[in-house]
Amino acid sequence: MFAIAVVAGLTVHAQAEKAPLSLSELQKSDLIVVGTIKQIRIESEPSRIERSFGNYDWGIYVTLAVEHVEKGELTDTEIEFRCFRIKTRRSQMEFLTPSGHRPIPGPGKRIRAYLNGGKPIWFAALPNGITAPGANDDASVGPSGRLGDADQVAQLPGGRFTYFLPLEQWAFIFVVAVPLTFLAIVWIRWLTGRRKRSVRDPT
Repeated sequence: MFAIAVVAGLTVHAQAEKAPLSLSELQKSDLIVVGTIKQIRIESEPSRIERSFGNYDWGIYVTLAVEHVEKGELTDTEIEFRCFRIKTRRSQMEFLTPSGHRPIPGPGKRIRAYLNGGKPIWFAALPNGITAPGANDDASVGPSGRLGDADQVAQLPGGRFTYFLPLEQWAFIFVVAVPLTFLAIVWIRWLTGRRKRSVRDPT
């Protein structure tokens, strides 16, 4: 039974991905800037979506050299904003949330960023708040856009369970499998003892 639980726990889990925002939805962002990515910084941190203890995300902080501001107010020539990707979740159910921003390009890429929040932390619109600077229709801001992930982002491990198995499987093991195993052992011992008594007393 434990083997069954392990196999079930390692099966691919579904994610409730958020549909890419349309161009008109992206334009509702607080700040829209165009610039070139200088660097990205990646940190392991508690999830800001699934906030229960044991849920972690990769916080991906993008530093952008700003060329011009298309919406909002910004006096800085450089800005840092946050994206994320799922790192680990405790349970299958907690994977039923968006898995993060896509794409997240690397240094040297020129982008348009649709941001919300404000100092000290700006957040890219989820899930497609980073687009090519020439994106001007819904097709070009969707998943078929020209930008791809930075190598260090593409290589991030993710989609794993914090405690090796999802909590649902641990519950199955302790609530169902362990008692059934105990009962099976008791039954086998009783059956073995009965057979031994039959051998001693064939009459």
